[in-house]
Amino acid sequence: MAGDSITAQRLHTNFIEAFFRTRYPQWHLHFRNSGRGGNRVGDVSGRFDYDVAAWKPTIVSVELGMNDTYGANPDSKDAPSIYINDMRLLVNDGSTMGKWNSVQGHALDPFTDALKELGQKENFPVVDQFHPLLTLWAANQADKVNGISFGGDAVHVNAIAQYTMAATILKALDVDREVSSATINPDGEVVASTSCKISDVASSGGKLSFTRLDERSPWPLLQDGVTAEKLMPEITDLSRYTLTIPNLPAGQYRITMNDKPVATLSNEVLAKGWNISTVSEGPLADRAVAIMGLINELQSPLNEAWRSASQAKDSGKLAAAQKDIDDTEAKLQAACQPAPIRFVIEPVK
Repeated sequence: MAGDSITAQRLHTNFIEAFFRTRYPQWHLHFRNSGRGGNRVGDVSGRFDYDVAAWKPTIVSVELGMNDTYGANPDSKDAPSIYINDMRLLVNDGSTMGKWNSVQGHALDPFTDALKELGQKENFPVVDQFHPLLTLWAANQADKVNGISFGGDAVHVNAIAQYTMAATILKALDVDREVSSATINPDGEVVASTSCKISDVASSGGKLSFTRLDERSPWPLLQDGVTAEKLMPEITDLSRYTLTIPNLPAGQYRITMNDKPVATLSNEVLAKGWNISTVSEGPLADRAVAIMGLINELQSPLNEAWRSASQAKDSGKLAAAQKDIDDTEAKLQAACQPAPIRFVIEPVK
């Protein structure tokens, strides 16, 4: 994941990593952040060998444009030419390594349009963050009552805004949104289950309980991600993790997961199908904190140590850095494996 200081913030890039690691826990995925503050396309080309190619990646994403637009006249038809020429060279540098996942355009309108055109010519996908986020963020800024603060500065926004960046990229990549689903009758009959196993079902006195083990997991959102859902509801739809309980008596129902209260829902909501990924407490929240903590450790001190050793061509430090990375990735792989969750649904009295 090569880029400038926005990539080097390790926010939306880490969020994207968490999505793929938990959506495909059986895969042994490896992500590396190669962001560096102030970089333009040409700068990444200059450090490409030791900071990108040295990892031997199968997929590379490039996220550049902000610094390239500085000093350029966006009204000039020639303004994007240097940016596009450098991007073409960068893509050609990486063409022997494997698949280009995407090039994400942060730049002003003509730069973004020119990048899309280059993607069509060179046959690589381009994710346009600029236009969707311009609309979303402008509406948020204009809302003087319920608008959400993005902190930082005009370029380096906070984690809330960067969750919307991550979601915009994931949507554009047309990721698999299905996690798992289960339909259970109030009497405990398991009507249907997809990508999950339901066991230890019990129903008595209006109380329904069961254990659910999923094959994959919803996008692990920190609290900033939950806040971002208010701004961009499509974030919720990126994890379709549903529970349906039809034919419950009218009323409100308290739901716990592993003995922790997580929601109070009406029988109508449960009959329609509840997306559990909206939960911001309990085991899902605890898991998100654990996974994101390991990703932060991996991408910040450990990844930086590896990059420094690679640049210095210090084989001893490189081996030590790689061992630390391998140890942390083993912990992260384990943390991303689905674990059984005990659900209890009972009427509120």
